[in-house]
Amino acid sequence: MSYLLTLHQDATLTLATTERTVPAQQVQALESALDLAAALQTLTSSARDAAAQAQQAACEQGHRDGFAAGLAQAHHEAAGQIAAALQSLAHQHQHQREELRSALVTLATAMVRCIASALAPDQVVTALALQAFEQVVPPQPVRLRLPAELVEPVRAQLATRELPMPVQCLADTEIHGLDCVVESQAGALLAGLDTVLASAAQRIETSQRQMAAPEARAA
Repeated sequence: MSYLLTLHQDATLTLATTERTVPAQQVQALESALDLAAALQTLTSSARDAAAQAQQAACEQGHRDGFAAGLAQAHHEAAGQIAAALQSLAHQHQHQREELRSALVTLATAMVRCIASALAPDQVVTALALQAFEQVVPPQPVRLRLPAELVEPVRAQLATRELPMPVQCLADTEIHGLDCVVESQAGALLAGLDTVLASAAQRIETSQRQMAAPEARAA
């Protein structure tokens, strides 16, 4: 029957002998072995604690790094969303301004038409012709073509004005309503109400776009 004498035992190291007693000449070696076992146990425990602390520190650092990276990513995404929202608002604002500008031009032309409808046709055509005469440069004899029924009334009204040039009023069967054409050596100038209003509306829209362009670039 075998016999085993345990001299040292813990979770990491066990020292044992089959002798019932330890000879005197082996006591010193045994004590050294026991001291070495204790030192080894302490070293193992320290290494285990250091490893645990390092693991915990690594986890905490990873958490902090991940949080910082996530926060930076969130800030970046939020900044992008805010920029996109501001750009969308700017585009909407610009679109609304263009719609308002178009509505104002339409309203202005409608008001002019309303005023013109309350006047006699010959008064409206006379006013349009006088405005067209100012665009004939240098002043030179012109022919004013207009609807046949307006030739005499317009001629009579022009006779009461001081004109910068001689004007010959001619009936034109292809011209109707409030339209008229001023002809000179420089060419023909359409001076009807529809033409004048369309030209004025275009000039207004062009001017307003030029005024709005610096604001759009700044936005």
